[in-house]
Amino acid sequence: MGPRLESLAAPTEPGVTLTDGGIGWTVLPNAWSAYPSDLWRYFTPVQVRIENARSDELQIRYEDFVALDDANQQYRAVPPGEVARAMSGGLGPAEPVERSPSILLAGPWYHPYRPRYWGPYYGPWWYADPYYYPYAWPRSTAQDVLRLGLREGRLLAGASVEGFVFLQHATARGAFLTVSWTPRLAAGAPLATLAAKFRIVR
Repeated sequence: MGPRLESLAAPTEPGVTLTDGGIGWTVLPNAWSAYPSDLWRYFTPVQVRIENARSDELQIRYEDFVALDDANQQYRAVPPGEVARAMSGGLGPAEPVERSPSILLAGPWYHPYRPRYWGPYYGPWWYADPYYYPYAWPRSTAQDVLRLGLREGRLLAGASVEGFVFLQHATARGAFLTVSWTPRLAAGAPLATLAAKFRIVR
């Protein structure tokens, strides 16, 4: 488990909700529980929920999300596609040379030294050596990143959207972090910036 972000305004609350001009923005900084579990080593995933109670549409863009630490170091939001490519490119530690690389397996379970069982597997994903489990298949590193990432595009009046914003590694240094979002109208005009302040707990 990596560093946590703790709200300065309400340290015991799981997130922060800000509202302005008919826009609601909820930030849940410690919500990533998907794969890869060590995503925090390379990016800072922050779950957000946006509610548009205005009578006009909003435009959701990654470039409107930004984080700033107490040393004025700025961190941009990275599109899910870039995050997926980076994680699939092997940012993690290398496998020891004396053993075969492990893969993440799921689906029908089969062991060559036990009676065959082809029923569905209802448990979690797990690591296994492909030599002993030749009939299982690997899970893509990018799957959850792409599936759970916040989508860019127009947010209709009265609608809401949620997903993860993947910031550049923003918790590696510093003691405080301000995560902000500048809403935009569909035509591109910016509205008032919403900012949530957190303490980095290591």
